[in-house]
This record gives sequence, structure tokens and C-alpha cells, in this order.
Amino acid sequence: MEYIEVISDSFGKMSGILTFLFLIILVLSYVILKFKGTIEGLITNHKKKRDIGSLLYHSMFLTSDKVLKKIDSIDFTTFDGYDEIKSKLLKKLIHLKIDTVKARFSEFLETKDLDKVSQSQLKLMVATTLSNLVNEYNDKAIKVMSEEMGIEVKDAKMLVDKYEEFREYIVNAFVDELSVIVMDDNYLDNFERLNTILYTVSISLSIIPRDVVETFNNVNGTFKKYNKVAWKKKKKL
Repeated sequence: MEYIEVISDSFGKMSGILTFLFLIILVLSYVILKFKGTIEGLITNHKKKRDIGSLLYHSMFLTSDKVLKKIDSIDFTTFDGYDEIKSKLLKKLIHLKIDTVKARFSEFLETKDLDKVSQSQLKLMVATTLSNLVNEYNDKAIKVMSEEMGIEVKDAKMLVDKYEEFREYIVNAFVDELSVIVMDDNYLDNFERLNTILYTVSISLSIIPRDVVETFNNVNGTFKKYNKVAWKKKKKL
């Protein structure tokens, strides 16, 4: 009773505004404690409503375009002289690579109910997309070099193998991170997981110019013999 009288006296000494604020705080505290689980659920559900389709405008796609601009500014030399075929090969093949990456990931992000698949399913789907696009690019690259640029198939395959061999470190790192990202329960949903995965892809794309320069330097002189026949078949069409 004495405790209640103290509170009552305190209210009597407060101004009307202070009393009102005190009551509001008291009510809000009660509501938060009483409905804490419900409030957390509403917040989580709100975040889960984010559309995975909006990731089609992820910065990864902007990075892809920046890589192409950087590639277009590179000219190769062989034995201190401008190498036309190497420069054309570089630009043609990287454009093909970037176009394939953008097309396949765009297609993947449009997959129905992607937000509902399990973590293990998501991991498999992303890994499959990556594997398929690499194989698709390699097949297209060999076809373009042999049919459009008059390069022998064995030389075309050698270049593709050299490039993939040099890029193996980044592919392995991506696969390792993919597992960590997808299985990490700190991500609320597949939107957050895919958002992070695309940032990882973006990083791997951003270092393509450096990797491709190193690859072409390692095959220095191999394609010099094709300078006079490059694009020969394409010009006849």
C-alpha cells in the first residue's frame, strides 16, 4: 500500500505532459514484452517479401559492363609488336564470357519459387548454373575461334584450357564460399544469400582483365601465324 501511495504522490507532482509520456512508455513496454514474438515475426516476414527478381539489377551486372569496357581498351603485343589476332581474340572471347555469365545468371534469377527452395537445393542450383555456363562458354569459344577466325581447333582448345587453368584458383574459391554462404543461418532468406553470392561473382569478374592478360602472355607468339587469316571465313559470308 505504501508503494502505491508513493507512486500516486509522484503522479500528483508530475505535470500533465510528463504523466502522459510516462503512461505511453509504460503501455509500449508492456506491448513489446507481451507481443515480442509477434513483432519479430512481422519484421522477418516483411524482409522475406523482398523480390529475388529485383536482383536482376544487382551491381554484378554493372561490373560486367565495366569489365568489357576495360577489355576493349587493351591491345596485346608479341615480341614488342602489336599483335592483331591476340587483341581481337581477347575482346571476342571475353565479350562471349561476360555475355554467357549475364545470360545464365539472369535466367537463374527468374527461376520460379527460388525463394522457397532449401539451402542445399540452392547450393546445388547455383553450382550447376556455374558449371553449365563454363561448359557453354568453352564450347562457344572453340567454335568461334575455329569457324569465325580460322584458328585450328587444337590451338583453340589449348587457349581455352590455359585460361581455365589460370582461372582455377578463383573458381575453387567461389565454390568454397558458395558452400559457406548458402549454409550460413545468419542469412534470413534466399534473397540475402543470392545477394551475397552475386557480390562474390562480381569480384571474380572484376579480375578477368588481369587473368586474361596473364593467360595471353603465357601463349606469347602462338597465334602470330593467324594474323593474316583472322576473320577470313567471316568476311566471305
